[in-house]
Amino acid sequence: LHAASVVLTTGTFMRGLMHRGDAQTPGGREGEAPAVGMSATLRALGFELGRLKTGTPPRLDRNSIEWDELENQWGDDPPTPFSELTDPGSFPRMSQIACKMSATTPEIHELIRANIHRAPMYSGQISSRGPRYCPSIEDKVVRFADRESHHVFLEPESFESDWVYCNGIPTSLPSDVQDGIVAGLPGCHRAKIVQYGYAVEYDMVIPSQIDSTCMTKLIDGLFLAGQINGTSGYEEAAGQGLIAGLNAARFADGLDLVRLSRDEAYIAVMLDDLCTKVPTEPYRMFSSRAEHRLLLRADNAPDRLTPKGRQLGLVCDERWARYEARRSAAQDLRTSCERTRITARPLSELARAPRFSSNDLVSALGTTGKQWPRSVVESVLADLQYAAYEPRYRNEIKRLSESHARQIPRDINFLGIEGLRAETAQVLDRFRPATIGQASRLAGVNPPDITLLLCAMSRHQPTPL
Repeated sequence: LHAASVVLTTGTFMRGLMHRGDAQTPGGREGEAPAVGMSATLRALGFELGRLKTGTPPRLDRNSIEWDELENQWGDDPPTPFSELTDPGSFPRMSQIACKMSATTPEIHELIRANIHRAPMYSGQISSRGPRYCPSIEDKVVRFADRESHHVFLEPESFESDWVYCNGIPTSLPSDVQDGIVAGLPGCHRAKIVQYGYAVEYDMVIPSQIDSTCMTKLIDGLFLAGQINGTSGYEEAAGQGLIAGLNAARFADGLDLVRLSRDEAYIAVMLDDLCTKVPTEPYRMFSSRAEHRLLLRADNAPDRLTPKGRQLGLVCDERWARYEARRSAAQDLRTSCERTRITARPLSELARAPRFSSNDLVSALGTTGKQWPRSVVESVLADLQYAAYEPRYRNEIKRLSESHARQIPRDINFLGIEGLRAETAQVLDRFRPATIGQASRLAGVNPPDITLLLCAMSRHQPTPL
């Protein structure tokens, strides 16, 4: 089978092995077989692989839970849509399904401690690392021994399904222990488990072998996305899929590949981190990882990325029209804020006061305030409140980007750079950074090393094809 470009999104299936107690079953997900040959193929091609693990909690039958005994956990009202194409006012007036909150008890913790030797992570059956921020319930009980209770959120999986996700108790303990854990939860004394929790180990590719386009450094046209790159399987995997799919299509068409910068999108921060680090656990994206997070707000995502998406052919006419209408409304609102004066000061200045809210802004505009969509009001208010800080941020970004954006030739011989310390040359050769910025963020690379690298780049002659 031949293709101009290929995207691998293997999830947890590469040599996937599921664990529940001492039982081990090949598979990447309950009831689904693993991908066994893929790991061997990638190794044969020269890729370095690692191994990680993740876990999932038991699922319960909705009809077996005593819902009235539990506290409601409602969603946002009104909800905020993910898509610009969704008008918040057009949401169907259907009833929301509330999640419910339960909690573990000291008796449950004692049951877990008594059976901890049967947990694969503690018996030595599993040696690979799981996600730091989604620990198993057995991990919580051991690591936070002083806690007598941990929250458990019972989440109906959909309107149509009778399955309920037990968020907060991922576990690979044996089925009989899981029966005791669930039966001990308030509201779940007679609950029926329809699928027991389990852990899954899987192979991944050390992500320093891709660049920020998601293309591998070893094979042009081969793109990797998701858990195969050592991330979690949620928003992180989805973000990589967007970039890998876009660039695979562009590669097949002979077009330049797209690279986002760290000040443009959290996706770019994640990919840059993956290119320059060796993960010891599944990577999760946090706003704290972004040095320019003041500029990477949810409210300004359309302004940051929609024009670029339009230029790349990813934004349809309807979405573009919605974006332009929103941008025009935001500009009109800013103008109104500048022209509206309260106690001789423009509203745009008063809005920068601490605790000034979007409701305050609407009220201050009087009868015209209610004409603006809520999302536009919140976005403009954020712009006004950060206005004093953004110029400083952007000047710093410009200063850094001029040097950090310089591309490093793909065929440069790091090991042959005169004067470069051996350990630095080895780090550069292993990670093969695409830009000076990426090189400067590698552990063990110092400013003098960057100076030597820049000198070597100025003398570099491309390898003949």
